[in-house]
Amino acid sequence: MRGFTKNIADKDVKDLAERARLCRGDIIKMTTVAGSGHPGGSMSSIDIYLVLYSYANISPKTLDDPGRDRIIISHGHTSPGVYACLARLGFVSLDDALAGFRRYGSPFEGHIERNVPGIEWTTGNLGQGLSAGCGFALAARLNDHKYHTFVVMSDGEQAKGQVAEARRFARKYDLNNLTVIIDHNHVQISGRTEDVMPVNIKENYLADGWKVLEISGHDFSEIHQALRKALKDDRNPYAIIAETVIGKGVSFMENNVDFHGVPPNEMEYKLAIEELDLIEKKLGG
Repeated sequence: MRGFTKNIADKDVKDLAERARLCRGDIIKMTTVAGSGHPGGSMSSIDIYLVLYSYANISPKTLDDPGRDRIIISHGHTSPGVYACLARLGFVSLDDALAGFRRYGSPFEGHIERNVPGIEWTTGNLGQGLSAGCGFALAARLNDHKYHTFVVMSDGEQAKGQVAEARRFARKYDLNNLTVIIDHNHVQISGRTEDVMPVNIKENYLADGWKVLEISGHDFSEIHQALRKALKDDRNPYAIIAETVIGKGVSFMENNVDFHGVPPNEMEYKLAIEELDLIEKKLGG
C-alpha cells in the first residue's frame, strides 16, 4: 500500500479507517497509563500520519536507504499519534510503545526523538520543523537524491517568526521537493488559535510563493490526492491545510481544548474505549 502514482483504492481506505480506529485507542491507552501527554492533537493528526507513512517511500525495511522519503514531525508533542501509527505499520513494537510511553529509559518520549525507527528529526521548540524540512530538501538537491521531504505541522505554530523565514527560504531555493501538511484543528494549549494569535495561514503561504491546497484532514482519499498533486508539481513547494477536529473519534474529546495536553482519567478512558468499540484492558496491564 505504497506510492502516490495512482488514486487510492476503496479497500485501502477501509484499511486505513480501521487502523485509525485502533490508533485512536492506542493514543487513549498511552496517555491514560502514563498520566500525561497530548491526546487531542494526536487524534486530529493520526489520519494524516497514517496516509503519509503508508504511502511515502519509507518502510521498516528501508530506514537506512538514502533514497527514502523524509517525514518531519514539527509538532512533536503529538507523539502518541506518531508512535501508534508507527506501531500499527510495523516500525516499532506496539506493546513497547504502550507500556513505555513517557517512562524513564524508554525511547518513546513525550516529544519524539530520532532514535525511534521512522523518526527522522528530534522535535525542538514548535516552529522549527519547517526549517529542518528545508534543510533535508536542500540536502537532497545538493547530493542528487530523489527523495521527497514532508513536514507535518500544527496550526498554532504558524504564528512563529521562524516559520515565515523558512517559507521564504523554501521559495528562494525553489524547493519543489518539499511539502508541508498543516493540522488545522484550531486549538492550542492556551485556547482557540484564532483567539491566541490570529494568523492568515493560507494567505501567508500564498504571499511567499507557495501553492496551497485545502482539504479535510480526516478524509483519506483527500489527503492522498493532495499529496499526489504536490508530488506531481516539479516547480513549487506545497502547503496542504488539513481541516481537522481535535480529539476526533471520541465525542466528549472533540473540539474540547482541555484535551490538548491532558489525558483522559480512568472513567473517561472507559467511555472512550467503548465509543471506539475496542476491548477494554486493565490499565497498566
